[in-house]
Amino acid sequence: MATILRSGLVFDGEKISTDSTVVLDGDRITAVTSSIVPGPGDVVFDLPGKTVLPGLFNCHAHLGWDGYGDLEALSVAATRDPVAAGLRVARNLRGCLEAGVTTIRDLGVHHTALSAKRILQEGRIAGPRVYAAGAALACTGGHTWWCLREADGPDDVRRAVREQMRAGAEWIKVMATGHREQEYTDAELQAAADEAHAHGLKITAHATFSKGAQACVLAGFDGIEHGGDYSPEVEDLIVDRGVWITPTFSPLVMQARHGLEWGMRPTDVERRRATLANPVRLLGVARLAKKGARLAFGTDSGSPVVPHHDVVSEMEALLEFGVFENVQQVLTVATKRSAEMMGFAGTLGTLSPGALADIVVVDGNPFEDLQAMRRVDRVFVGGRLVVDGGRVIRGM
Repeated sequence: MATILRSGLVFDGEKISTDSTVVLDGDRITAVTSSIVPGPGDVVFDLPGKTVLPGLFNCHAHLGWDGYGDLEALSVAATRDPVAAGLRVARNLRGCLEAGVTTIRDLGVHHTALSAKRILQEGRIAGPRVYAAGAALACTGGHTWWCLREADGPDDVRRAVREQMRAGAEWIKVMATGHREQEYTDAELQAAADEAHAHGLKITAHATFSKGAQACVLAGFDGIEHGGDYSPEVEDLIVDRGVWITPTFSPLVMQARHGLEWGMRPTDVERRRATLANPVRLLGVARLAKKGARLAFGTDSGSPVVPHHDVVSEMEALLEFGVFENVQQVLTVATKRSAEMMGFAGTLGTLSPGALADIVVVDGNPFEDLQAMRRVDRVFVGGRLVVDGGRVIRGM
């Protein structure tokens, strides 16, 4: 028994086609064709006026935070009140699905996301595919140390990486910069990269300054989070080494523009507004894109004013600050390119025969009006309908 999606518009992760039909059988896509005759028992969705796309990726998320609360307080509460933390994560998973996000990479708040992944694998709740870094690594007193695994010296860094591996992490995240341009030594960064790769894990870093970013690239890191106002030499090194950049414009943009109405302290909002007035980091990412850097899609969801159900604000910012020229480029990065970064090329992020059936249906044409991406109608994860009429199906 097949599931057939007949739509006026299909985006396969790279190309747009009209009057196409996507056919699912079990958890896989079996065909994308111009016509098909349904067989007995086939389930047919006629979707006029809608667009069918691959499930979206959010490659920089924090399931332990919700976009509303103080980050340090939420992090402390995750250990003191695990029941409340679990309920918060369940709500966040629901928000991901209702935004069309079917795969997330969680980059740390203790081991919250690893617990969520185990529950999802049991099939007890609906949610996206979760790939997690466990607890990110920071030097003692380093950037957001209060929710991370503090580790100092190459030996302790190696041990910290092994702890995340043992807990079930697929990625390792390191706070390479923060209060200073480089918070970990070259030797510590090299130890982290070597140990991660020795266990078959990929490694990425919070590295918004040139010095720290260069040290990470030279150590063999697979990715860099956020991007920055890097020197031309560091930009060229990133491009030449094929290191992935996951920009996260939403916190800066949304906090500067909407922080007051979300209850942020006026002094914090003013600081964000001053930064946005001279957005060198954002423009630095645009330069990297024009040089041919490999980009993935992430929102830093869970940060203040960045809830998990909003991915469109990030797309808008990427267009506003010149990283991409059009919506098609943005959606390619949010699907096919992000799948490549995560190691799932041809399996996720695409509507093609043999790929896993992670599919989003939105009302309207997002290539004419990006706001259509806010009107998620249906979501399939592995061929299973988990969102219908814009809401997660009860009991799924």
